[in-house]
Amino acid sequence: MSLSRRAFLRATGAAAALAGIPALAACGAPADAAEPRLTVAFAGTGPLGTPDPHLVWRPVDRARAAAVADTLLVWGQDMRPEPHLAASVGPDRTGTRWRVRLREAIAHDGRPITAADVLASWRRILAPATGATAAPLLSHVDLSASRALSATELEIVLDTPDFLFPLVLGAPGTGIVRDGRGDAPVGTGGFRTAGDDPAVLARHDAHWLGAAPSAELAFLVDDAEENRYQSLLDGHVAWVHDLFPHSVRRILGRTGTRVVSAPGSATRFLDFVGEPLADPRLREAVRIGIGRDELVRTVLLDLGSPGDDLFGPGLDRHPDDLPPVARDVVRARELVTAAGADGATVPLVLDPFDPLSQPAATIVGEQLEAIGLRPEPHEADAPDADPTPGLRFRRVPANPIPLHLRATARDRAAGADAEAGAGDARAGGTDGVGFASHTGEAGTVDAADDLGRLLTTAAGTPDERARDEALRRAQLLLRPEATAWSVGDEHVGISADLTGVEPARPDTGTWARFHRVRWG
Repeated sequence: MSLSRRAFLRATGAAAALAGIPALAACGAPADAAEPRLTVAFAGTGPLGTPDPHLVWRPVDRARAAAVADTLLVWGQDMRPEPHLAASVGPDRTGTRWRVRLREAIAHDGRPITAADVLASWRRILAPATGATAAPLLSHVDLSASRALSATELEIVLDTPDFLFPLVLGAPGTGIVRDGRGDAPVGTGGFRTAGDDPAVLARHDAHWLGAAPSAELAFLVDDAEENRYQSLLDGHVAWVHDLFPHSVRRILGRTGTRVVSAPGSATRFLDFVGEPLADPRLREAVRIGIGRDELVRTVLLDLGSPGDDLFGPGLDRHPDDLPPVARDVVRARELVTAAGADGATVPLVLDPFDPLSQPAATIVGEQLEAIGLRPEPHEADAPDADPTPGLRFRRVPANPIPLHLRATARDRAAGADAEAGAGDARAGGTDGVGFASHTGEAGTVDAADDLGRLLTTAAGTPDERARDEALRRAQLLLRPEATAWSVGDEHVGISADLTGVEPARPDTGTWARFHRVRWG
């Protein structure tokens, strides 16, 4: 259940092929048993159970998993894979066999983690009964053929070539634990489970990066952002995740607290769904009729930048030669009229996971009226309901672009299967086949391009230039289906007494890594 602010305060108490990825040198400040408990707050509902490194649907789950279980690799700020528990990773010439060498890392039970533990962890992730977050990412791993070559080296065999496979090894939900036991995790992370309260973790003194300064790490959750903000100001928590722009503006310049912001942490879309905007002229009208600058200024309070209608500006493999989308209200109105849609109703559906979609909808509604459309606000759809056709708000946190494209392809395939099961014969399907050609400012995508085929090409070729071109075309293929109106920052509020908190995009190797944080 959600904590009220009073209860909350009371509870606080006081790629390329990546052959031969080099080893990462161990580092870390010495532990100080005298440092107080570090208490951190996330959005969400409680109470929190034992952290499971393979079930990480929420940010708080991913942060707790990273605290107790290391992944083989981690993502850097540009979403490239970097060494972590694995000292090196490299493929054979086919991209189907990968050699992984582990660094020596002592687990919470005092023994080194082994290659057998890696395979056992993956067996649990891939077991349907687990319902693991990362199961789709590892679905092409052939566990029957993969093997431990020694205690610290293993060979991973894939069903299909995948020269992008190292990205998977840094994904949330792939933490390595003793014997693959996620329900009672014994990992190599900087903290371990201990005591009767699963929301409080104890320091792992033998962590390979050095023991954390704080002896204990406590996690709290509250869905009310104002509660989290006020608890930081009152000194009841030292680190608060996901502050809204208005809270950031209130904190800036305040004594005793500060804000650490990571630019380019989330892309916010307006998706075109269903019949109301099926006409390409209407989609183009929306694309050039939306005032991105006004939205960023008003909704994000200038803590972000206008979108370019593609996911992930600033991330590895994002095309960097796309010009900004210029607003042209006159041309947008002409397109609406040419489509015979003057005064047509366009539902605006909120994002259930993004509270900022509500103020954004107010401004987008005014902008749609300016080009001759009639907006109709809708609450977010229920989780199991069919999507409401129209314009849908969607916030996508930063993650590697190839994995984002794969997830999009899986969603399309799932949608196509659902429609086929319902007997809905939709022309063209939803798997990327049959898109009409279109020309953008930075290149042309024609009807022969197919999302699945482009992603297969990108994964299957050792040629970096061919891979980049396939991924570029895949991104341009998706561009007409949504309007990315902004790329926003992620904000963490911290006590001014904390050091070691770096600007970090979500789920990267320095995001919510509390073994790095110390008082004073």
